[in-house]
Amino acid sequence: ASPVVTDSRMKAFIDSGTGKKLDTGRTKPEQVIKSAHRFLGTPHCMGGITERCMDCSGLTYASFAEHKIELPRRSQDQARYGRIITDRSALRRGDLVFFTLSYNTADYITHVGIFLGNNRFIHASTSSGVIITPLDNPWWNQRFVFGTRLFQ
Repeated sequence: ASPVVTDSRMKAFIDSGTGKKLDTGRTKPEQVIKSAHRFLGTPHCMGGITERCMDCSGLTYASFAEHKIELPRRSQDQARYGRIITDRSALRRGDLVFFTLSYNTADYITHVGIFLGNNRFIHASTSSGVIITPLDNPWWNQRFVFGTRLFQ
């Protein structure tokens, strides 16, 4: 088994509730991705959800909200929705990707982005704001936990 699956914090997180359904209506992943792209270059600030500044879960929250899809505000809570995908090669455009240990907190899930395909994801980084980063970037690669599929 991969180290992610045997991780006791991962097991505890999954045991405390995942796989919740999210009503995405008729929205397609491409529409949410297009919304997220509009925020490219937006500076980072904790708690932000607007073009002025946003954090990682603010980006996903705002990108889905534009399509009347209600994601929770925090990445730890967003990770409880959709089907968990631990195999990176199975990720599809529009899946959410989650990371741990990106900053010091008691939360297991500390970062979220939207998978774009071609091994890339869009997210709000503390240093560069909303950017596109390769999933195999050394910093993010070792912190990747799983993806979730919200769209059927």
